[in-house]
Amino acid sequence: MSKIAVRGYTQKINKSSVNPFFKPKDVPLRHDRVLVFDTETTTDEYQNFKIGYFQIYQDGYIQHEGLFYDPSMLTEKEEKTFSVHAKKNDISLYLLEEFIDDVFYPEIFGLHTLCVGFNLPFDISRISMRVGDSRGRNKGGFTFYLSENKFNPPIIIKKMGGAHTFKFTTTKENKGTEYFSGYFLDAQTLAEVLLQSKHISLAKAGEKLNTPIRKMEGIVHGKVTEKYIDYLIQDVETTYQIHEKLIDELDHYQIDIPKTRIYSSASIGKHSLKQLGIKPFLDLNPDFPSEIIGNIMTSYYGGRCECKIRKVPVKVTTLDFTSMYPTVTMVMDLWKFMIAESLETEDVTEEIKDLLSKLNLPYLQNKGNWTDFVVMVKLQPEGDILPVRMDYKGSNTGYNVGVNYLTSDKDLWYALPDVIASVILTGKVPKIVEAIRYIPKGIQKGLRKSQILGIDIDPAKDNLVQVLVEERQNIKLQMKDISKEKPEYQQLKSRAQAIKILVNAMSYGIFIELNPEDKKTDIQVYGLDDFNTSENRYEKAGNYFHPLLAVMITAGSKLFLAMAEAKVKELGSVHAYMDTDSIFVPPEHAQEIIDYFQPLNPYSLDIDLLKAEKEDVWFYGISSKRYALYTYENKKIKFMEGERSFKLHGLGHLTNPFPKAVDDWQAEIWEDILKLNYDNISELDIEEKYSGLYAISRLTVSTANVLRRFKRFNAGKEWKDQIKPFNFYLVGFQVFEENGKAVKPLMPFSTDYQKAVYEPFIDYETGDIKEGFHYFKSLSRTIMQYAEHLEHKFDGDSGVLERKHVHADGVVYIGKEANSIDEQELNVKQAQAFLNKKEIMHNILYLSQKKAEEWGVDRKTFQRIKKRIIENGDIKLNTVAVKKLASFFT
Repeated sequence: MSKIAVRGYTQKINKSSVNPFFKPKDVPLRHDRVLVFDTETTTDEYQNFKIGYFQIYQDGYIQHEGLFYDPSMLTEKEEKTFSVHAKKNDISLYLLEEFIDDVFYPEIFGLHTLCVGFNLPFDISRISMRVGDSRGRNKGGFTFYLSENKFNPPIIIKKMGGAHTFKFTTTKENKGTEYFSGYFLDAQTLAEVLLQSKHISLAKAGEKLNTPIRKMEGIVHGKVTEKYIDYLIQDVETTYQIHEKLIDELDHYQIDIPKTRIYSSASIGKHSLKQLGIKPFLDLNPDFPSEIIGNIMTSYYGGRCECKIRKVPVKVTTLDFTSMYPTVTMVMDLWKFMIAESLETEDVTEEIKDLLSKLNLPYLQNKGNWTDFVVMVKLQPEGDILPVRMDYKGSNTGYNVGVNYLTSDKDLWYALPDVIASVILTGKVPKIVEAIRYIPKGIQKGLRKSQILGIDIDPAKDNLVQVLVEERQNIKLQMKDISKEKPEYQQLKSRAQAIKILVNAMSYGIFIELNPEDKKTDIQVYGLDDFNTSENRYEKAGNYFHPLLAVMITAGSKLFLAMAEAKVKELGSVHAYMDTDSIFVPPEHAQEIIDYFQPLNPYSLDIDLLKAEKEDVWFYGISSKRYALYTYENKKIKFMEGERSFKLHGLGHLTNPFPKAVDDWQAEIWEDILKLNYDNISELDIEEKYSGLYAISRLTVSTANVLRRFKRFNAGKEWKDQIKPFNFYLVGFQVFEENGKAVKPLMPFSTDYQKAVYEPFIDYETGDIKEGFHYFKSLSRTIMQYAEHLEHKFDGDSGVLERKHVHADGVVYIGKEANSIDEQELNVKQAQAFLNKKEIMHNILYLSQKKAEEWGVDRKTFQRIKKRIIENGDIKLNTVAVKKLASFFT
């Protein structure tokens, strides 16, 4: 018996009052005046500001430039070098305080100049003199104080997904209708979005955008020299050119979006819908029942990922679906839902029962049938193969989704495509309780024709998704006949990339966007039922929140994968691996599977819906996101050229443990794992090679939650001697316990990662200072655990794994499933489990004394808790004992 988790939908009980007369100021799409700056810091763990450089541009022409510095961080010789360089090159020279009060604030706050930097949060934190925790709506962010002048407002920086928001605080002088939030642009974030490259460096961005000026390489950091000052200046010049090139890229989209409001590709997708006059579903239907939205949310499971053949090398051909989510959107005709005025429902219980009883693989090849699949089905699972979210590891570290046999004591809602997938995989029809079809009604008023990416779009007639996908395929055909060296090729490549970004931006992500607040409040949670709680955070729906679309798009993609699985099974084989939009199959069956899907092609072009990417290669899988594709001849392992054909989930976060001479150290580790499998080396060889090295990650102090862990370390110290926001830090992995608690090493940053193991560190859990390499996990142990990592969603150790049989005797409601990458190694952020106090109290009253003691609550305490419930009808959920009991109910 197990508890499964489903997503919940929240609404505030006491909605906050909003000033009906407040109208946010329009944000400019482009800026004529720009200040771009960069800083260089000390190379110790404090990373204090030393020197900086700025340029101010007006209409693309430089108006002013200056160097600025902190003399307390420079030697006498460095200060002289700096001032001489400024004088020799006729560059204005400022002290840090002068730059802030005489340049930065007069420009950024006074003239409303756009502030640009590459990794801007870091540079703003460097020129600050202190930091505080942001409050209210900004809770979780940092408030940076740059100036003693009370007329210069502090700057709030808050993490939002993979980006950051920036704004000036409200002050006596900056409030009401005159409030100005500021214009800030992190060019790194914009580059990550438009170039589709995570954690892109300044050097890489310059290379990709072919800027005339590039980042200077081969510089030794820390000491201020003539060359180092030139390096700083060149960084600023490169940043400005990257900014200009990115604006050119953005202009290709022809979407009216302020560049300072781009936090992800989803930002572009939402603005494209807005430009076409498409209104959000909840804006058009504010009274749509929360109970129904809750039902739909419980059926959201995202994508599917699994390793089916474990630790046994097999030959595969990898098959990828062309534009999976857009294709599903097309086949199910979901554009009509995007532009619909409203939704109607129809009870189709008997129709769906009849459909499922006659279902087969040929039926699913008819794309005309798919438009009838926008149906929610309530069923009582009895050994049906369905998406199941649960703590498969049993370690209380979070919930994962697996597609397994499910039996449930409670009725559950699923999208029809997920139910169809169960039927074709099991051959049996589930016990259907109810089936509701959703029907789009009317077309929104106010839809506008517009030109996007050079294409004329009439949203009332044109399916934007189809138009963009087909245009991209046409571009790819044109590119085949053009030399890669010609300018036309690069122009087409850039246009194809822009289309891909926009299409993906309009897939399911924007329809399931939820933004959790940082403080608990009184909310109502809707799901299979509903309840009130004061112990959780409200999750505010994004602008284009439409969970029906998110559920149908992801369920439709899982149905594609289930069809591929069923086809492989029909051919007498089994797939090796599956992930979101791809499946790894025996090479001899690849073409038959490709041919099976072709009738479903919804586009007017003759393109392969399913295509072979890598043919006849070896696959070695450990678990989801942990596998390698390679060739193996004469005991030689070779990965694919020009790409990483191995997945690094579980290793990719580690710092390079080897000397810098080893370029691709992760490839070396994967090669050793494969050699171990082929008995070319032994576990002892792994131990000898890696035992003297340790698993260390480099992360960033990106949230107030992480900075608090340095509270004792920082206590009583001056700003220059503190670990500051956006400093890098190192984290080790727990291998040791003291007093029953895990010791998690947290260390100030050092470029000598392995040496840091022998220095004092902070215990993340307690804040105590400790020292000793025995607290750290050896790399040899990390690698062996990585190689032995189970595919927890399935049963079995090696070879073809079997689906689990899950019997659910309870349901837990959870919130948004997203971890901050900067915090996940510290296990400080998981999806919140919504606490139903009434249900918890009911369970405690019916819990046996013996079971309570097994869970760590003594007799006296347990009886006192029960007495409080009986007499007061209430308990405090934040006490240690109640938390222990509640954790077994949620």
